[in-house]
Amino acid sequence: MSSDVTLSSSMRQNLLSLQDTAELMARTQSRLASMKKVNSALDNPVNYFAAEGMTARVSDLNSLLDGISNGIQTIQAANEGITRIQGLVEAAKSAAQQALTVQNTASGSGATGAVVAAANGKSLLGTGTGAAADGTHDYSGTSAASIFSVTDNFGNTATVAIDRAHLGTSVKDITKVTSTEILTQINQQLSQAGGFATASLTNDGRLTFTSTVAGTDGKLTIGGGSAANTIDVGFGTGTITAVSATGIDATDGSGKATVTGAAVTALGTAGNFDLTSGDASITVQLGNGLMKTINLNKTADATLGSATLRAQDIANAINKQLNADTGISGKVFAAYDNTAGTVTLRTTAAGGDQKLTVTSAAASTKDIGFGTAGDATKARTGAGAGATAANGTNQRASLAETFNGLLTQITMAAKDARFPGVNLLYRSGSDPRENTLHLTFNETDSSFLDIKGVKFDAAGLGITQASGNFATNDEIKTTLSQLTNASTTLRGQASTFGSNLTVVQNRQTLTNNIANILKVGADKLTAANMNEEIANQKALEIRNSLGVSSLALASQAQQSLLQLLRG
Repeated sequence: MSSDVTLSSSMRQNLLSLQDTAELMARTQSRLASMKKVNSALDNPVNYFAAEGMTARVSDLNSLLDGISNGIQTIQAANEGITRIQGLVEAAKSAAQQALTVQNTASGSGATGAVVAAANGKSLLGTGTGAAADGTHDYSGTSAASIFSVTDNFGNTATVAIDRAHLGTSVKDITKVTSTEILTQINQQLSQAGGFATASLTNDGRLTFTSTVAGTDGKLTIGGGSAANTIDVGFGTGTITAVSATGIDATDGSGKATVTGAAVTALGTAGNFDLTSGDASITVQLGNGLMKTINLNKTADATLGSATLRAQDIANAINKQLNADTGISGKVFAAYDNTAGTVTLRTTAAGGDQKLTVTSAAASTKDIGFGTAGDATKARTGAGAGATAANGTNQRASLAETFNGLLTQITMAAKDARFPGVNLLYRSGSDPRENTLHLTFNETDSSFLDIKGVKFDAAGLGITQASGNFATNDEIKTTLSQLTNASTTLRGQASTFGSNLTVVQNRQTLTNNIANILKVGADKLTAANMNEEIANQKALEIRNSLGVSSLALASQAQQSLLQLLRG
């Protein structure tokens, strides 16, 4: 006997209808719960994966917004730092201006550099130099040239050549070279040689050279030339008769720090100091901070690989390394006495705050008057002397101390104006990459902004400590000029940061808006129409009720048969 239950056709049809209705109700309830009509790739693969891509990009953009937001804060921190530094600069300017009003009892004049000018009647504008009637010179010929050498007291030298090769790329007309174009070319070549001298023109057009070092230590010699020197710029043609001049020391009684090593016989007139092997390196310290190791061996300087060196050779090698160091260049130089066999180092600035210490370096095996490694007995220290009559009331010295304190605060403010990650106002070195802020605006980093930081401590702004206690008006005027330049630099950088901030804020708004657009787009592809789904649910509920009723009616026939069997 079969155990299967036999259902009528109408009952089976109603059951299938109820199953379909249940599935539709389940789908509608799922859409109402998730508020989406596409919940998986099975619902609509095209819309599903398109919406997923948009949603992923929204997530990426939201991550970028965190970096952009931090970038805005970094720029605002830098801008706030500039505002505070500007206030400190103004306070420092006030101190310097106040010092300028204080009665200075010193007499005399400041130090000047060496000045060598072309002889009277030797004007680049025409007189004495063979210029054309319009004051120009013709350098178009292959043999047309003005060649001479410029040398200072510290071993610096430059061979200046004014000819078609040098002028061709910078002048308008090589046949009519003006005095200004000649002057520009000379200064370019002097700058390339280290900038130990500058060229200028007097009112009557005479070429003049001035050393960058002031005082009697500043000495210039113009000479050289050759058969190729055919055009006179004020010092003659052919081989030039050397012309020299020495600077003038200040007359207020100030003294420089000077250190002279012990006499070394081999460095004297005999000239048989041997550095074909060994090392005569020394360490030079200016004040209590700046220290420089001068490597004196044939590896560091091939000119020292000789067995017949003199004091002059050692001094020249020292000056070469001092001048190559931007920190100490122009502040310390070496002199020599070939007769006595001594090497002397001294500061270019005068005053009681000047101090110089010279010792042998750790690798030193040859003594040039300061001992060898481990020999502390020959170390030398020298101090400068202040003015004998300047600023008797010490008011200027007190204001100079206040000024120096403000410079320290400027440096501290620059270091503290940071937001975690990048300090746009300070870096320890000279490479701008050290504090460049890189902001990414899209997922591939193909849209970005690099905001270059600056070095706005006192040194980076070009403001130097008051080393002479504001004893002279010239020192104060130089300081005021530095402060004015610093204020201009600060204002310019504030404007730059302001422009950068506007760009970043605009990109932040754009990124936010794009993220919102993508989110709306994804929702439109997948979101359910809630009104429609609610209507569907109501219709399905009615359909389900009708299905149940139909099923009940379909079963009534069987119930009637059951009644007959019971009767």
